[in-house]
Amino acid sequence: MENKSIIGVLAVIFGILIIVFPFTSQIVFAVIAGIGIVVFGVYLLVMGASFWSLSKAASVAYVILGILALILGLMLLGNAFLFDLLVSFYLYVTGFLLLFTGFIGLFSRAHVVTKGSAALMGILGILTIVLGYFALLSPVYVAIIIGVSLIVDGIAVAMGDFKVIE
Repeated sequence: MENKSIIGVLAVIFGILIIVFPFTSQIVFAVIAGIGIVVFGVYLLVMGASFWSLSKAASVAYVILGILALILGLMLLGNAFLFDLLVSFYLYVTGFLLLFTGFIGLFSRAHVVTKGSAALMGILGILTIVLGYFALLSPVYVAIIIGVSLIVDGIAVAMGDFKVIE
């Protein structure tokens, strides 16, 4: 079995596990995200200390961002509700950006093909906003969104003819 097939099968298995155990997977995602943000906060604090002799303003900015990242990361550790809230916010922002970009493209592009792609971008924006709404309603929806995404991507990776660009 090739590496891409193994990765595809693992993605499908993880997608199914996430859908079957939505609350457990939310806590796991929140812990992973929290740890990642805490590590990033520590990195920013180290950068702030390192930059003190070069630029006091950059150093203070790094330290402030590092403290904020530490606070957010610690709050996120195991907090599935906060994780869902952040995912929902991300989906809303992305959806509105796609919607507005598609709307602007409809009125600013001259060719039919590019107008069609702009319309598709607007439709994807609306779908992403709807996903954000569902993500805000319940952690189960976030698990379903992530699980289905992993399953679809896993199938595509396992069955696709992807070449690595060197």
